[in-house]
Amino acid sequence: MAMYRNGRELLVRFANGLRFRRPAAEFSQDGKLLQKPAPAMTGLYEAPAPMPKTQLESRQLVESLRVGIAPAQHVAELTVDLQSERESILVGLNQAHQHGGAVRAVVGEYGYGKSHIVELTTQEALTRNFLVATVSLDLLELPPHRSFAIYREALHNLSYPDTDELGLAPLLEKSADLERILPRLELLSPADLDPVLIGLTAIASTISSRQRKAWINWLMGGRRVRLMNKALPKGVKFPTIYKIGHNARQIAYLLTGLSALARLGNYSGLCVLVDEAESYSLLRPYQRPKASLFFQAMIYAALRQKQNKIQPEIFPQHRWRDYPLAYDQGQAIFFMFTVTRSDNRMPLDEWLTPEQVFYLEPEASPQELGRFLQHILNYHGEAYGYGPGERQGQVRRGAAELLARGLRNGRLSMRSIVRLAVELYDLLYLHPDYDVATLLDELRQQVH
Repeated sequence: MAMYRNGRELLVRFANGLRFRRPAAEFSQDGKLLQKPAPAMTGLYEAPAPMPKTQLESRQLVESLRVGIAPAQHVAELTVDLQSERESILVGLNQAHQHGGAVRAVVGEYGYGKSHIVELTTQEALTRNFLVATVSLDLLELPPHRSFAIYREALHNLSYPDTDELGLAPLLEKSADLERILPRLELLSPADLDPVLIGLTAIASTISSRQRKAWINWLMGGRRVRLMNKALPKGVKFPTIYKIGHNARQIAYLLTGLSALARLGNYSGLCVLVDEAESYSLLRPYQRPKASLFFQAMIYAALRQKQNKIQPEIFPQHRWRDYPLAYDQGQAIFFMFTVTRSDNRMPLDEWLTPEQVFYLEPEASPQELGRFLQHILNYHGEAYGYGPGERQGQVRRGAAELLARGLRNGRLSMRSIVRLAVELYDLLYLHPDYDVATLLDELRQQVH
């Protein structure tokens, strides 16, 4: 009756009088199809070949650098002007392993590399067989005066040098021979009702995976459930982990206890890293004393009698139970936290010695920045499949001096230098005719 869509469909009247639109390819005349079936659509789009793994990794690295962040696996080679701080961190890790504890504080403006030092310390600690618990504070979700919340976050982020799994369970699996470990831990424990010791005893005394999981979750700051009572040793009172009240003393004790357990599990110790501690300066006046008690308790627990600035008497006991401040014997804990310069920041000079505090300054030599730019150039070329040429070399040499100048006069931070480096190479890659002298002149105007 009619044709539609350039003859691909026909309006057909059947013998019963009904009319339907049907594909023309369904009909034939004189033994031949009215229309040949449309060929399969091919060649319109060919999927590109999968990107090689090395190129994909370089592309991911470059995308991270665009926002000023060095990925964990590349943090060591992309570190600029932190040699003395790095050496001090290594000394602190050795001190924690050999003498029971060490502390470092990092002070600097926004974008000066505080988080970079935390990541660098994480990699150095993992390389030296430490467990690492990293916490990033937040004024709303994780404020510095909530000791229990910090403890819970630390244990949920507990990472290991020999597995990608997080949390406390891998440590307990590594310490599966609890019949051997428990008596040794009991000799080290200075508390009458030790949550770590009792929790491990309950885990060792049950074959129920649900009960073991409940106890592990509780040791990580989870809720107590009825299921746990079945595995509680007879005659032993339940050892509460206090969420509120004066609990800084108990939290410090628990973390040093877990560092002792890590030593018994053949690890070097426990490294606790607290980032974004500048939220301390934003606390209300009545909240700051409680936050100060937590940081002071962690400092004292790590150093104990090896320092004379913090006295144990300033830490009040919880109203329900007394706790020592540290395991002391068998512990190995490294505590580091970052602070942003402000009028209301922590009184670090009252807590620590000058050797234990890093003040990040905006300074790096052109030679150091030149090596840094060369690393980024190598990854940029691998990420986009080109070989760096003379234009890239000219920009690298000229930009190193200009970026160092911008860092010295306060116009740039390390984070902005990382972003600028990627942008420079992007411009050269996307615009092959971009004049190098013009590019360097534009950068010179930014840093003056």
